[in-house]
Amino acid sequence: MSDKTVFLVMDVQNGVIERVQNGEAYLERLAPVVQATREAGFKIVYIKTSFRPGYPEHHPHNTSTAKAFQWKAFGEDDSSSRIHAAVAPASQDVVVSKHRVSAFTSTDLDLILRSYGAQKLVLTGISTSGVVLSTVRQAADLDFRVTVLEDLCIDPDPENHEFLMKKIVTRQAEVTSSAEWLAGLKPTSS
Repeated sequence: MSDKTVFLVMDVQNGVIERVQNGEAYLERLAPVVQATREAGFKIVYIKTSFRPGYPEHHPHNTSTAKAFQWKAFGEDDSSSRIHAAVAPASQDVVVSKHRVSAFTSTDLDLILRSYGAQKLVLTGISTSGVVLSTVRQAADLDFRVTVLEDLCIDPDPENHEFLMKKIVTRQAEVTSSAEWLAGLKPTSS
């Protein structure tokens, strides 16, 4: 693996975990992979959804932000926007706040990745039909090579997850398991 690989943990925050089935089992799979990635010296970037007080980022035509606005969830200082403690960022990790589905839209993620010299992204997150799909598509358009760890992505609809991983995501990303990815993990030289 190249030291130009960055590992993304997307929307694994309290307010999302509590809304997905088998969230605890997901965290049990994700936590050791995050730790192994960190120990191997890879950069880790966390993506979370959060909004400023009063939700100025909410647009009435956007159905995704409408839910957060209606629930009054994912405020900057609200516990729902915090990364879940089971996979909490370390001091050297970066946390990017987003206000839309894609991890890139209206964030400084691209700037951070370019500053790291990133060429390849490894994606994990909730949900497959949301942040994962949107970020894969935009990352590919930005010329990143993308790997998606299928077992470290979940969706409220398991059939959507299966379909997207097998038919859609594979068009722009390599889809593999965390075990296969970890088997090829070599420490970085950063």
